[in-house]
Amino acid sequence: MGAKRVASAAGTAAIVYVALSGRLSSASGDAVTIDAARRRRRSAEEGEEEERWPERAPASWREALAVAARTAGFAFAETLGKWPLADIAFGINHYMRIQGNLQHEYTGSSSVPLDGPGVRQELIGLLRYLRLCMFFSKKPYEVFLEFGGYGQSDILIRKSKSQFMKPAFTVVRDGSTKSFLLFIRGATSTKDRLTAATAAEVPFHHSVLLQDGRRSNLVAGYAHCGMVAAARWIADQAIPCLRKAVEQFPDYRVKIIGHSMGAGIAAILTYILREDNRLSSSSCTAFGPAACMTWDLAESGKDFVTSVVNKNDIVPSFSKASSANLRTEVMASSWAPDLQEQIQQTRILGFVNSSVNLMRSHIPFVSNAGSDSDHTSMDELNLSENVCAAVQKHSALSCWSSVAVNTQILKSLVNPTQGIPALMSAYRGTEQNTEKPTTAGEPASCYPGQLNHQRSDAVETDLEEKATYQEHMDQLLKAFRSSRMASQEPHQLYPPGRIMHMVELPEPEELSTGEQCHQNEVVAIYETPRSMYGKIRLARTMIRDHYMPRYIETMEMLIDKLAEDEDDTDNRLD
Repeated sequence: MGAKRVASAAGTAAIVYVALSGRLSSASGDAVTIDAARRRRRSAEEGEEEERWPERAPASWREALAVAARTAGFAFAETLGKWPLADIAFGINHYMRIQGNLQHEYTGSSSVPLDGPGVRQELIGLLRYLRLCMFFSKKPYEVFLEFGGYGQSDILIRKSKSQFMKPAFTVVRDGSTKSFLLFIRGATSTKDRLTAATAAEVPFHHSVLLQDGRRSNLVAGYAHCGMVAAARWIADQAIPCLRKAVEQFPDYRVKIIGHSMGAGIAAILTYILREDNRLSSSSCTAFGPAACMTWDLAESGKDFVTSVVNKNDIVPSFSKASSANLRTEVMASSWAPDLQEQIQQTRILGFVNSSVNLMRSHIPFVSNAGSDSDHTSMDELNLSENVCAAVQKHSALSCWSSVAVNTQILKSLVNPTQGIPALMSAYRGTEQNTEKPTTAGEPASCYPGQLNHQRSDAVETDLEEKATYQEHMDQLLKAFRSSRMASQEPHQLYPPGRIMHMVELPEPEELSTGEQCHQNEVVAIYETPRSMYGKIRLARTMIRDHYMPRYIETMEMLIDKLAEDEDDTDNRLD
């Protein structure tokens, strides 16, 4: 155990070093490093803006370390580099609350409900594949063999240890279905998660073999970099073995199965295998697949790829483009009132509030003076408005890290560690300003009888400052939009093939308590359009619904419901 920890720490330190230094310390005679340097020089001479991401698994540990370091930088740039901590802590939670549960959108007019005996039998087969996939991913290999009823002679390939862009997989001969089942493990280790985090888009294409032996038109697009590299590596390992197996058992078919990242790799691998004449009947079952390919590629696989999605699972709709759209929506939804309410409920402000009440109860002129009480009301109004304005300014400017604006303002407003202290200082600054007679500002329209001629000048000055501020904000917004249009937008990725979405909705009656609501939930399955997965729908269970036990639970409920529907239909006929 100690040796593993030391090795893990050493590997982490090496990745951090490479990420910070941006170069590898290798011998001058290293052919891989020399080739990489030549490619970089050639790319610079040709005017390419960015080095291309690899489309195959790294061939050496040096290359793997370089790609892993680049992945770490890419993952940081796409997460904390774009999402300020304040938006993550407050904005997402607020947007999730106002958005509500959107599971009903998967049952719209564009979705096709699936029911009947045929669907139930299909789900029974899918449930068996899912259980086998879970045993391969979570249990010892011997337990997987025992659960599936496989012997040692049924094992064609076994790769139990995963590497970066080289996931664990196995190929077994399944006599009950006359299939060669290829299971791909999902992201269960740090190396697998690095593969999933290599989410840059790379070009990918395939051509489908027709029944007369001819090739159809080439379908081109983009796919997930890490999954494409992993699929190509598995193809290199498995294709020779599968060719021999199909020649020995010509009536057997190849079925690729995976969950999460493994499902995305399985779908891409199926595209690759079907280009081989002897493996052109390969098909794929993907449980909770990651958004891994562009629209045309995903649509072209509807005949041989089946994707199963559970309830609020976020993974099939999570990609660079959809997360960027979510970020825009979160920042467009003003979470300032929600944050202000949370600040007002802190212990510090509660202590201030109790202190003020104590002073009012013991000092007569504070609690009885009519004009002073009116002035206090104006001060409190000014206080809340200034805090709200400060929070809104923080939310509005938090996304402009790429625009050349005042560095001091951005550091004080965008830095997540200074968010709450900045708001507290806004409270203190407002309290100091309210002592001056010229801070009437905007509440003048609420108290016209208390304004004099001197305050009218302050109002005009305040309006001019607001107009100037609005003009500056419009200029910054225009520059931000123009820079966004000039930059290359990320490609929207989708789950592959035909999509079957299991939905759980509450019945319209008897929804009083949470326990009754859970008992009265109705499970249904729909074939949903791909366009539904270009948007991230936030939910409290969006992570939990992605796990395989939750998939199994929902499928069992769905199979039982379809069986009850069949019995009800038979009783009516009798």
